[in-house]
Amino acid sequence: MREILKNNKIYFILLIFIFILAICLRLDMYIFNRSFWFDEAALALNVTDGSFFDLFGRLKYYQSAPPMFLFETKILTALFATQERIFRFIPFLCSLFLLPLFYVFSKYFLYGRYTRLFALFLFAINTNLIYYSTEFKPYALDVFAAISLPFLVLLLKFKRPVLLGIIFALFPWYSYASGLVEFALVFVLFAYVLKNKKHIKSFLLFLLPQIINLPLFALHLGAIESTRSFMAKIWSWGYIQSDFSNFTTLFLENVFYTFHPYKIVLKIFPLLLPVLLGLVCFFGAVLIFKRNKLKFYLLLCPFFAVLFFAYFGLYPFYDRMTLFLTPIYLMLFAKGLERFFQKSYGVILLVIFMLASIYPVALAQINMKNLPSQDLAIFLKLKENYKKGDMIILDETSTPQFIYYSRRYDFHTKNVMTEKMTKDSYGYLIYLNSLNKSKNYWFVRSNVRFPDTADTRDAIEFFGRDRGKFIRYNEGKTDLYYVGK
Repeated sequence: MREILKNNKIYFILLIFIFILAICLRLDMYIFNRSFWFDEAALALNVTDGSFFDLFGRLKYYQSAPPMFLFETKILTALFATQERIFRFIPFLCSLFLLPLFYVFSKYFLYGRYTRLFALFLFAINTNLIYYSTEFKPYALDVFAAISLPFLVLLLKFKRPVLLGIIFALFPWYSYASGLVEFALVFVLFAYVLKNKKHIKSFLLFLLPQIINLPLFALHLGAIESTRSFMAKIWSWGYIQSDFSNFTTLFLENVFYTFHPYKIVLKIFPLLLPVLLGLVCFFGAVLIFKRNKLKFYLLLCPFFAVLFFAYFGLYPFYDRMTLFLTPIYLMLFAKGLERFFQKSYGVILLVIFMLASIYPVALAQINMKNLPSQDLAIFLKLKENYKKGDMIILDETSTPQFIYYSRRYDFHTKNVMTEKMTKDSYGYLIYLNSLNKSKNYWFVRSNVRFPDTADTRDAIEFFGRDRGKFIRYNEGKTDLYYVGK
């Protein structure tokens, strides 16, 4: 009896420690409050400058985001302030809710207590999940959808079909990626109903709210079609080719992307370790499949949906766009190692792993703060050194940040122009040489590049050195150039 109580005490101490660690890591990044990059600043301007109705249509600055995510953010900014932490509050709050949700969800697949703690620890320290918990983008909501939707199906099944259908109908307004998850889940449930015909009525009731919602959501997608087409070009390298020739590369990239903060270890064995990790995940999937086929399909439906849509060029199997697959990979990885954590030495293995993770976790947290994303410094430098009569020339990808931070820090001038992106760097140099030589110029250039556009930085540098006085400031993802007499 004492041994059982002792084991329970150790288990709950470790559980509480992991929760506290996860919250602290996310709170640390939220308080750090890195500056906005192009996408965040562009979305923020859409929220502040547009009406509530505008958020349901085509957005400015080549942006696309779920309208209800923006709608609720606009309410927050109206109630509080237009500051970075307010814009990022919903993703941050969502990331905190994900912690207990992931733990409860894992109980359906991981039967060893310390296996669940191992999976939760991996989830808690995952660098990407931490980083995007404090970014004004809907990626944290995508992760929430990938866990909560299969969880609700397991929890409710066909007990409350209308309620489940309403939840499914609402989710795409908060997370576009949830549409992929729902597509696969509906397919799984349809196959389940074919074998269990007594649930046909419940299944139809489940579909009813989604069918009612479909025309409205289709109107929204139609309104943003041009933006979606543009984004498809940006993410084109993430599509699976028809002959699957790039599938291995994309899969290994996903493994590298998922198992943060162990990227240093992965790079030492760039092929061996990803393959081993993939095999462990595959073994975990086999174990779940053998135990319960329905649970297997419900867990992996987001993964299968991404592969399907990536093959047809509709959604990329790459980078942050598949962040919502991270909890699935971690769950499968933990399942593949479950037999080790079910042994008497399972708790010892877990503690050793946690201690060994101290350095990579701390290093990853520091590196996230040192990423080249402190663009605010550039705009403050511009404000500090700008003189009346100077001309500021922006490119399209630096314009949203300039507008956002010039408002935030009360920097006003009419001598500002935004240039369209060009495909011809030589032609751009000719244009620069035609500028008024009696003026001083500030060029702001983001390293965010649109497809089929030239990098004009070299042309600006050549132009500046030819003029006589040339200064380059670089603090993050954005460069600032001064060209004077």
